[in-house]
Parts: sequence; C-alpha cells; structure tokens
Amino acid sequence: MSSGGELVSVIVPIYKVEEYLRECVDSIINQTYKNLEIILVDDGSPDKCGEICDEYARNDSRITVYHKENGGLSDARNYGMSRSHGEYIIFVDSDDVIKANFVEELMNVMEKYGADMAAGSCVAFYNAVPFETKSGEEIYTGCTDADDAIRRMLYQEEIFSTSACEKIYRRAVIEGIEYPVGLYYEDLATAYRILLKSSKVAFTSEKLYGYRLRYGSITRQNYSPKMLSCILVSRQLYSEICEKCPALRVAAASRAFSVNRSTYFLLPYDHKEERMKVWEEMKKYRREVLFDPHARKRERLAALMTYLGPGFFHMFSKIYRRYLMRVRD
Repeated sequence: MSSGGELVSVIVPIYKVEEYLRECVDSIINQTYKNLEIILVDDGSPDKCGEICDEYARNDSRITVYHKENGGLSDARNYGMSRSHGEYIIFVDSDDVIKANFVEELMNVMEKYGADMAAGSCVAFYNAVPFETKSGEEIYTGCTDADDAIRRMLYQEEIFSTSACEKIYRRAVIEGIEYPVGLYYEDLATAYRILLKSSKVAFTSEKLYGYRLRYGSITRQNYSPKMLSCILVSRQLYSEICEKCPALRVAAASRAFSVNRSTYFLLPYDHKEERMKVWEEMKKYRREVLFDPHARKRERLAALMTYLGPGFFHMFSKIYRRYLMRVRD
C-alpha cells in the first residue's frame, strides 16, 4: 500500500524493555502501510529505552517521543491516546512485534466490512516469531455485530481476546474510554466497553501480532496487592453486561469467574486473607459456570472443584500451576 490513506496512530507504552525495544519499533516502522503516526511513550523507564526512542525519532519523522514519569501501562496508553491525531488507533506493547502487513491487513478487513474495529490472530513466541502460514492453513476473514463479539470475548474465543493489542480501532469507538490507572486487568476492564460502542467488528485469522512470552512469567509472578483488582473489574464487567446486554449474563459470569480463578491460582499460600476474598468472589459465579455448556472446560472443572471447599481447591490450584510450569518452561 502506498503512503496514502487515513492516518493511523500507533501507540507504544515503554518501560524497562531495553532488550526488546528495537525489535518492536523496527516491526512498526517497516510496515507496508506507511501513513503512520508512531507515538513512543517512555513511561519513566530507568534503562536506556528513552535514549533508544530518541534515536529512532531522529531518523524517522513519523515518530514522536514523550518522556514522562512512571504511571503504569494504563496511564501511558491514555497519555499517548490524548496526544494522537490519527483517525485509527493501534496499541503495541513494547516487547512484542507485529507482522509487516499488520496495519494494512487490518485496515483492509475493516474497510471491506464497514466495521468500527478489526482484530487479527496472535501468536506467542519466546525468540523467533513464527508468522509464517503453515502449509494447507486457510486464512479467513469475517465480520460480526457487537453482541456476538462481546459473547466471543467473554468466552475467550480465539481472535476475540480482551487484549488492547492485536486490533485496530476507529477513533470514534475508543475516544472517551480510558484504561483504568492503578489496576491490573486493564484490558478486561476496557475491551467490552469499546465493543459496546461498536456496530460491526471485523476479524482475520491471519497471525499478525507476536506476543512475547517471558520464561516462567506465568507461574512466578511476584505478589502485588493490585492482583485483587480482579474483584472490582469482574464485578463491573458482570454488572454492566447484565444491564446493557442481559442475554449475555451467563457469558459474563464465565469471564468473571475465570479472572478470579486465574488470580487465585497466582496468590501465594501465606496470603490467606487475599485468597479468601477471591474465593468468595468465585463462589458468586460458579453455579452459572458449572451448568454453562459454552464455558471453557477448565472453568467448568474449576467451578466444580470449588464445591469441595477451599482446602481441596487450593490443592487443585497447586497441581494446575505445576502443569503450567512443565508446559511453558
């Protein structure tokens, strides 16, 4: 695609990713779609990220760098959004990469269906990004309405993740929505609200976004009080979905249960008070999840295990964590 077309703002929040930053920014500046405004938000990074950003800005006029005090991922995204000018918005995490045709393909899909946003498929990687299409693999595109997109997101179907990345948004559907500062699960707290403002959501199965895995990161996260954000975020999600899309109440229960269950699995054993708070939250949704044929099997199994009591459920969580360590490490 030529340098013509609508301006697309690519917002990159940056913090302590010196090792991966060049690979990320290179994947953005080498896009086949050229009419980009690339906003690099140095969120008070203590390493050389700020210097690297300034170096890129000197060599590419499309890049604007902002250096700010550390405020976290949500604050950096909001900061970049408020200073962007594009008709379309994209978020890229600073240790990830995007395929060379990421912007072009999502623009094409969105315009093809007259959609307000478009999502591509994501591929996880440790080192090299396997963007290549496998032999015999068919790439398909499609479009759906907001209610169906929310349902798929709540059931965590492929392509319809809650991630702010992997997607392109028409400014009108994301403007006015801010990522919550000071909380974990900022994507979950925001994704359904963007979908509620959309009329059509387009998608492609092509793997366009590379999500970098860190060895051991899934099972060895350090405890933070912010982990209990799962309670507030899940309550807000469940309440708003029940109010605005009552037909999706059971699906909302599935997602609310899931985020609390995954948090419970990460909480250290000696943080009993925190674990019991999350435990009580899970119990609110477990019956709906247990009898929901559309819920993920792992969530229905976990919902069943809660009826055996917190002691047994904690044993179940330890077994599950060990399984993740074997699979991911």
